[in-house]
Amino acid sequence: MQPVAPIVLFSMQIPKHASAFTPAPLRRVGVRLPAWISYQRIVFDGVLEFMRAHEAWVIETPVDSSGELAPMIIDEHWRGDGLIVFRYTGAEAAAWQEAGIPVVNLSTERLDGPFPSVVPDNFGGGAEAARHLLTLGLRDFAFVGRATAFVDDDLTGLGVPRRYSQERAEGFQRGLAAAGHQPRIIHMDAPAPGDSVPVWRQLRGMYLKLLKTLPKPCGIFAVDDLLAHGLLQAAQEAGLRVPQDLALVGCNDQSHFCHAATPPLSSVSYPGRAIGARAAETLFDLMRIGHPAGDRVQRVPVSGVTIRESTNLLAIRDPLVADAVRLIRHQAATSAPRVGEIAESLGVSVSLLRQRFITAMGISPKEEVDRARLDIIRHWLTSSEQGSGEIAGRTGFADAGELRRFFRRGSGLTPQEFRQSRRC
Repeated sequence: MQPVAPIVLFSMQIPKHASAFTPAPLRRVGVRLPAWISYQRIVFDGVLEFMRAHEAWVIETPVDSSGELAPMIIDEHWRGDGLIVFRYTGAEAAAWQEAGIPVVNLSTERLDGPFPSVVPDNFGGGAEAARHLLTLGLRDFAFVGRATAFVDDDLTGLGVPRRYSQERAEGFQRGLAAAGHQPRIIHMDAPAPGDSVPVWRQLRGMYLKLLKTLPKPCGIFAVDDLLAHGLLQAAQEAGLRVPQDLALVGCNDQSHFCHAATPPLSSVSYPGRAIGARAAETLFDLMRIGHPAGDRVQRVPVSGVTIRESTNLLAIRDPLVADAVRLIRHQAATSAPRVGEIAESLGVSVSLLRQRFITAMGISPKEEVDRARLDIIRHWLTSSEQGSGEIAGRTGFADAGELRRFFRRGSGLTPQEFRQSRRC
């Protein structure tokens, strides 16, 4: 059942360089995203970003207007010039194809469908979660995902394997394997259908049993923020501490799940703006020339982890190294920590600190300094529009050139190339 919604018309000036595109009559484009995802706005921002640069559209989208506006329903009966949708039914796909409506899909669960897809790089998302949890000094890790849907959403159906869960698990496993770790991979089955007990209560019992089997402390990557929130509630019911016993990170960075949790959840970011822009570009190609200019399945890189209190932990067993890492990460935000000064503040020699670092973490103090500084630069490149000069000033580099050389040595990309890879 579609919620009630208005027709949303975005009026804007067509750029001068877009004179080859005929703005009248405006194309009618439907955008349908589930009400339960909080990244709708940034996806729309990406669509609008493309429209401003190329062509204005009339956007139609289901939104709840409390009955004050005429309903807008996007289903198999909808007719317009193009659609961007997150999942769809078989009946909808058949009707839209018969009507000749171009469609772009945003769900990993529909990659084999008849429409081109723009989706997040789930493998990369799993790798980002692994990279973040590895910085905490943990030795035990687990992935918790969905074998099938827990609740029927009227679009995907029950009993269907969750591809996005499998991809994120694989990326997580690869990332940890590269560092010499083997995580536990757990894909949970849906609760028994027809049970009179509510789904959430059945899941709570399943989570409690699962958490009892994990070593403590353990770094857990949950396949999405909803599941991470459920695990957090179960952990609290079991008397487990987060992050001390379980360092928990979700995926998609949905604010209403992450910030409604106590402690707030760390989460792999969802590249919504880039997905929206890429989806709009793909639909534009479909409407103009009948096929996408890019690949049929386009995977958009994720932009790191939004770090919150659920992973605010250093589980490094050597207290000297743990103290040194805290100092490095604190100072790396605004300057280049000097290993000699770190060692002096802790009352040890540089050689002893280096030996203890390699034993505890497998890297030298200088490598941890560089890793921390790279993370800070990545944060500013993905969360702001600041240029290299501004970021250099904030992070203690002499100038933009020094920052660019450092970033390229560490990442293999220039800051501009890194930023572009996250947007396009």
